[in-house]
Amino acid sequence: MDKWDVIIVGAGYGGLCSGALLANKGKKVLVLEKGNSIGGLAASVNYAGQILDDGAHIPLLVGHIEGVFSDLGIPFPEYTLVNKCEFYHENQWTDIKNIFPFELYKKALDAMLQLTPEEITKLDDLPLNEWVNTISDDPSIHKLFFYFGCVTSVGNRYNTYSAGEMLYILKEVIESGRVMSETGGVVKGGMNSLLQPLADFIENHGGEVKLNTPVESVEIKDGRAIGVNIETGSRLFHSQVLDIINVKAESVIVTLPLWDIFSVLDEADFPNWWTDWINWLGNKVGHVWNVMYSVDEPPFDTNMFRFVESMPRTGYAAIFFSMPTYGDEVNQNQFHICYQGHYDEYPDLFNRKNAGVRKKTREILALMEQESLELFPQVKNAYNWRVAHAAIYSITQSPGFVGYKRPSMKLPGVSNIYLVSSNVREARGIGIAAVAKCSQLAVSDIISK
Repeated sequence: MDKWDVIIVGAGYGGLCSGALLANKGKKVLVLEKGNSIGGLAASVNYAGQILDDGAHIPLLVGHIEGVFSDLGIPFPEYTLVNKCEFYHENQWTDIKNIFPFELYKKALDAMLQLTPEEITKLDDLPLNEWVNTISDDPSIHKLFFYFGCVTSVGNRYNTYSAGEMLYILKEVIESGRVMSETGGVVKGGMNSLLQPLADFIENHGGEVKLNTPVESVEIKDGRAIGVNIETGSRLFHSQVLDIINVKAESVIVTLPLWDIFSVLDEADFPNWWTDWINWLGNKVGHVWNVMYSVDEPPFDTNMFRFVESMPRTGYAAIFFSMPTYGDEVNQNQFHICYQGHYDEYPDLFNRKNAGVRKKTREILALMEQESLELFPQVKNAYNWRVAHAAIYSITQSPGFVGYKRPSMKLPGVSNIYLVSSNVREARGIGIAAVAKCSQLAVSDIISK
């Protein structure tokens, strides 16, 4: 194979975003994806004539994602803005505006806007509830900041969310010019509507996106990546050791999640303090569990979130939303149940091969559905099909695990490898908006050399 300017490991949003931005700057880019489709954790699939995403993906629209498309000169896909919110309050669904007074909302926003970036950083290791108590002792402020947590982190718990992390994201939302109720949208046609234009841009500008091509390892020599190794030949036996070929590159971007980077990076190439840190931090993850139902009629408006602070059986926070189902059967809709929790609350999904973990996972999903469908009985016997997910989302956003407690996208002792994912400090934010920001920073650094 030819030598490339940049090889990118993974064709998820981080890989395709980075690749397209680099191709736009004239770089020769090769994206290698082990799976048979683009998208990674944000992949779209066709099922029963419909387009489904792997779980719930509602991009935070604060300028980073849209900025990438603007830089590339390609149109941003259509989306349905989610701009209404209701709480389950005193046994009924209530508009969020009727739960806490506007004066309290204004007081909280004023307190946030007065904070400097340095002051926000100092709050990284403080639980959100402790900072909120310095603003007001009004009981409704708890619901206000639970709502803020839902907007910025899929319903993160009020007392286990980093104050600095949430305040950073909220200020970013405010400074983007959007109001809190208009920060997310369901992408029309699924996440592939975001991903495919990026892949096409790479290939239309001299690059290549290769599927079914797992990277065996990144080759490092004298403190620099010189390319990647790819297995070659046919696998006849499970235990077979295949030959490898080396593909040269000036720089390498690895888009794997933090807990998986040593599947392509040799720990021996890095200092022990760093590998020990990564191995420890890589297990401190947040989970997002989701059940989606195909329904003919959505149980409520498709531009609305509904929130429950603590579900009766599991105690987890829950978010509910409806959305159109795109594809041939466009007359159908999806209804989503979405829960979030932390590594110490859920089964260890890193060990799914363990029968006990799988059993516990199904038990929790059954409880989720039981308690959720009691709130939406019209869905219980009226759905066409259902798909359940139990997923690791990212490194948890709790105190001690955000900001400078996360590794940089730049690796110690190796000058030309970059980590682009939501798990590094440069990606501060949420979801693919954070990944887009990290991609822009990595590309800028590569171009500057």
